[in-house]
Amino acid sequence: MVLNNVMVVALQVPLARFGTTSEATRRLLVPLSAAFALGGITMALSATGGTLTAILLLTAAAAAFTVAEMLHATISWELSVALAPDTAQGAYLGVHGLAQSAQRSIGPLAVTTAIATGPFGWTAFGTAIALTCAIQHRLVRDRLPRTALSVVPVTVSEH
Repeated sequence: MVLNNVMVVALQVPLARFGTTSEATRRLLVPLSAAFALGGITMALSATGGTLTAILLLTAAAAAFTVAEMLHATISWELSVALAPDTAQGAYLGVHGLAQSAQRSIGPLAVTTAIATGPFGWTAFGTAIALTCAIQHRLVRDRLPRTALSVVPVTVSEH
């Protein structure tokens, strides 16, 4: 938890800067997919070695899942707004909120299943989420607006 909190405090804003446009945010789905896959694989590998190896791999998994958490926060917000028609933004944001509730409900069950099934479970967990990100990357490609909706077109650093 300490590693997660320190990483979020130090990296949330810098990582969010990679998602300043809808297209940039869509491209973030690729590293998000990689972070989830890496997290699952390192969790699986942590069961295969000694104590030191397990500590190092569990720390790496925590870091990978924390990066995934931060990227997901940026991506989900931008895409939920960008994909909504002007007349249905409230409905789209409502569905976005429902999706977060579903994650909170299904997440503990998915993690418990991954723990119970061991290395295969963690590999499947990371792979399933990574594939979902890859599919989303493809699906939203032609549906995004040309301009960013969550930030102004010119940032302070560009002046």
